[in-house]
Amino acid sequence: MNAPDYEWWIANAHKDSAFLLLTESPHAFEQAVISRVTEVGRLDRQGVINQAKWRAIWEQDRFGSVSDILQAIQPLPTTTGRPLKGPLRLEGRSFRDDTGPFPLAGVSAFWAPWATRYNQGHLDRFAAWASGAGMTYVRWFGSHDWPGGTDVQTPNYFSLMERTTNLLASYGLRSEITCFTRRHLISEPAYFVREWAELAKQYPEQVACVEIANEWNHRDNGWEDDEVRQLGEVFRDRCDVPLALSAAAAPDWENLEERLVDLHRDGPATVTTVHFPRRDNTDEGPWRWVRQPWHAKHGIAGCPSVVIDNEHQRWDRSRQGRDVDVAASALLTAFVCGCAMSAHHDVYGVLNDRGESHHGSGAQLQHVLSSVLPSVPPDIANWTSTRVGDGGGPHPFPSLLSQHWTFEPHPHYGVSRSYAAVQDDQFAMTLTGLRDHLSLNEVQSRPYRVLSLATGDEVYRGSGPTRLTPTQGTAFFVVTT
Repeated sequence: MNAPDYEWWIANAHKDSAFLLLTESPHAFEQAVISRVTEVGRLDRQGVINQAKWRAIWEQDRFGSVSDILQAIQPLPTTTGRPLKGPLRLEGRSFRDDTGPFPLAGVSAFWAPWATRYNQGHLDRFAAWASGAGMTYVRWFGSHDWPGGTDVQTPNYFSLMERTTNLLASYGLRSEITCFTRRHLISEPAYFVREWAELAKQYPEQVACVEIANEWNHRDNGWEDDEVRQLGEVFRDRCDVPLALSAAAAPDWENLEERLVDLHRDGPATVTTVHFPRRDNTDEGPWRWVRQPWHAKHGIAGCPSVVIDNEHQRWDRSRQGRDVDVAASALLTAFVCGCAMSAHHDVYGVLNDRGESHHGSGAQLQHVLSSVLPSVPPDIANWTSTRVGDGGGPHPFPSLLSQHWTFEPHPHYGVSRSYAAVQDDQFAMTLTGLRDHLSLNEVQSRPYRVLSLATGDEVYRGSGPTRLTPTQGTAFFVVTT
């Protein structure tokens, strides 16, 4: 527990102490918070209540009074998204538009065309949430056969796809379109790819990327390598928006990489979509799948060098549950490891009947991402990805080597991983899986910020050294100013 300010405590504890009110009258404490939540229009009521209780107990140095806690409850940032300024094009391992390079943070909503047709309010709320989080694209499916799917034989099918693309664009969200899932659903794939190419060519500003098929080699999908490559050729002959063939389904990185290289050999793709391994059944827990983009640092030999973290572990399936630190660090670690795009993935984006993304911890995730994503360097995919230890490169904090609780000899404190991207004297780093404490010992030539991926708050600014504890979060984004 952080000690409250002594002078304040002496003068005010009897009349405005958050800690005393919470312990003596928890109902009155909650009602005060709920009134403030209603006043500022927050949707994440329970999340704000939980945060207020935490602050009253553990952060009395900053939030000793009820007034301080209530004043800190502010409306979530709203935005219409990053303005769509010209089509996306490749710049090294990153994307850029007419305003310059930027990392694309996105989210799955496979059911988007279904919602355009049957429940536009659902898609509007989803798009507002994604835009408010600072996301810039949505990955959706042209067809699939589980709840929320759309049949390619639907009347005016491509008119529906066009409307979906434009609705998302009205929120500043580009579309990453995966044309197909199950092979048996498509009788004439070449015809549909030609039509997809015409749609993307008509809306190059709204379309971030087109992917031919989802996990082509998955036993439920049933596509052949040659057919996917040929369909890619059909698309590329007609349209020059970024093209991906498909991400591999495989149990581990070695098999996944082998299948990707086989598929892309002499193929037409300009970007590589990857579904990184999802296991979290080790002592490392979810931090294991969060760190998987390190495998693709600086590209995958034999594949297009621009890498998209297309569909990492679903948030709801993570063994740790919907931990905001985990979801936020998954996106940011992908950027640090050189991915140009990374999509948040949750059951709400897979199935149309499981609720909506802005509920519960989704609102806090929106707040954290909207606070942190603007700090990501715009051309970070072109920086050098590094880690501490042998072969890791010029890491800004080499003393972290002894503070990885996943390394020998296993300390009881520190982090799971501390990947960084560096360019000259600039760096950006994620710290994941904090236990007990962590010390950033090296004094840097440039000041840096430490942002909590639990709250979005800046917890340190300076040149170092500094110390972090779990009261501030279990994951952090560290970036030079």
